[in-house]
Amino acid sequence: MANARGPNQVRPGAVIALGLLLSAGSLAGFASGAAAISSVTLYVDNSLGTASTGCTAPGAGACFSIEDGVVAAQALSNSAVTLDVAAGFYSETAMSIKVPAGDTLTIQGDGSSTTTLDDGGTGSDFTIETGSSPVTIDGITIAGGSADGGGVYSDGGSVTLTNDTISGDSAAGGNGGGVYNDFGTITLENDTLSEDTAAGGYGGGVYNKSTAILDNDTLSDDAALNGGGVVNDSGTSTLENDTLSHDSIGLGGLLLFGTAAGGVLNIGGSTSLANSLLSNHRQGGNCHGTVTDASFNVADDATCGFGSNSVSGSTSIGSLTLGANGSTGPQTEAITTSSSAFGEVPKSACSLTTDERGLPRPGTGYTNCEAGAFELQGALPAPPTPGYDLAGSDGGVFVFPTGQSSGFFGSLPGLGVKVNNIVGIVPTNNFAGYNLVGSDGGVFVFPTGQSSGFFGSLPGLGVNVNNVVGIVPTNNFTGYDLVGSDGGVFVFPTGQSSGFFGSLPSMGVQVNDIVGIVASPGGGGYFLVGKDGGVFTFGSASFFGSLPGTGVHVTNITAIASTTDGQGYYVVGADGAVYAFGDATSHGSLPGLGVSVSNIVSIVPTPDGGGYWLIGSDGGVFAFGDAVSQGSLPGLGVSVKNIVGAVPTA
Repeated sequence: MANARGPNQVRPGAVIALGLLLSAGSLAGFASGAAAISSVTLYVDNSLGTASTGCTAPGAGACFSIEDGVVAAQALSNSAVTLDVAAGFYSETAMSIKVPAGDTLTIQGDGSSTTTLDDGGTGSDFTIETGSSPVTIDGITIAGGSADGGGVYSDGGSVTLTNDTISGDSAAGGNGGGVYNDFGTITLENDTLSEDTAAGGYGGGVYNKSTAILDNDTLSDDAALNGGGVVNDSGTSTLENDTLSHDSIGLGGLLLFGTAAGGVLNIGGSTSLANSLLSNHRQGGNCHGTVTDASFNVADDATCGFGSNSVSGSTSIGSLTLGANGSTGPQTEAITTSSSAFGEVPKSACSLTTDERGLPRPGTGYTNCEAGAFELQGALPAPPTPGYDLAGSDGGVFVFPTGQSSGFFGSLPGLGVKVNNIVGIVPTNNFAGYNLVGSDGGVFVFPTGQSSGFFGSLPGLGVNVNNVVGIVPTNNFTGYDLVGSDGGVFVFPTGQSSGFFGSLPSMGVQVNDIVGIVASPGGGGYFLVGKDGGVFTFGSASFFGSLPGTGVHVTNITAIASTTDGQGYYVVGADGAVYAFGDATSHGSLPGLGVSVSNIVSIVPTPDGGGYWLIGSDGGVFAFGDAVSQGSLPGLGVSVKNIVGAVPTA
């Protein structure tokens, strides 16, 4: 086997246009042609970046300003561009965005608690121009803007704001202190708008004249002359699971529309509210104008005119205070179990499956959902016991710890199927079963009869081989790859556009000692390992070293396992020696303990990555790090010598 096995052999992410490759004893697969639109990542970093154009690499290759990154993105064509903005405080002047037709732009911050754009009152922080293609802004605090739409002004197209904090923006003589949507559709998801103002106009938080969708948003302490929170002016506004509180109207002492709302003001068009919480406004009622009750709202007055499926005039909402509430993203306002908003929304009406923080709806341990952007979480259930399944060459499967309710889904002996060529086991793509693979490329799925898990086999295609050594799931989790000892790879289902990232025969590399394959987390590539500890990487799998590359000469390597983040891997020998590469942490080895064996066939990292189990062909199990031994076949008095692989059960 070749010793020089580095990332230059297969470029990660490269599209390899290959048909079916079937050389003597080799396996191969399919790959798709180039897509019409390409995905491009550009970088912005005002700490390390030095570029003003291009923005093509992190660190010194990044652009210094967000505006330079936007300009670079707009210069591209046929591209879905992600502008990766590193953590930092970006003091920049107001900027305009017009994404070319057919493109998309995502401005991706490090998180609203670490990434801030402040334009110092020079205009709207972001103006999305007429004719722009879709723009998404995620994970940023947008502050300091001063204009109509002080934070974001949308003049058309499709704009999405997610996981952002829009705070301290103003429209001193106009409308929409935080957000102004003039044309097109704007969607706000999991955002917090606070302390935004429109001192002489409408909509301290949001002013909408077209189509606005607000899901899981918190509007707090926003203020305007009219409509402190949200104003809909002849457009369509849809609010679901939003919290509006402490907003106020009448800046400068002047009130228009009489009791114009501190919360939601509908001047014309249509505004609907569902599963939302309105309370504690400093001045003005919760609603003014015609508002559609889409059910399961809770308010502390009757100004919204809610029907019988909602709660009006509640005195038990409780105090609402803006705070982190366990999240590093936008702040929320928590309720308690004594609040009238608690459990107000039947589970059947919980159309949003998470709250603003990304936590589940209904909350853990509860049946119904809360009104508002915050979902209470009960006590977490005890985590499943980390364990492992052992598979034998006869397709027998043993689950540890014994007697647990999950982990065992059947075996070949249990079906009366007699084989002696099983070489590997892998969890099914729905993580509720496992696949066994034979050296002939035959695949068996358990539990039998499930709708997912089986995607074909080599015998089913009439392909005759006897050198298959492993199986991994494909990157879209609706298929699997088989690998042969020659490094040939075959993807199932055949003809799919993803899953195949190359093979050794297709590279002209001739070996016959590949012993293992493991997918990179997310399935965007795979690692192959040979008996000498040489490692080949394909797709998104990165190369972090090999035994030949470090001058270690062995011929007893039996398996490879990836770390949980894909930034490292373990290689294990039959003697239980463990070699760690990348960010993999060595937690010990059998030679290090003075234990002499020659039958280790598998290494299984724990789910949290803090340890691993080494598995012997006799079903013996050795635990390292935070791995806890859950039993072994010798410990049960079971005598076998045919264990070939293992997978974690939790």
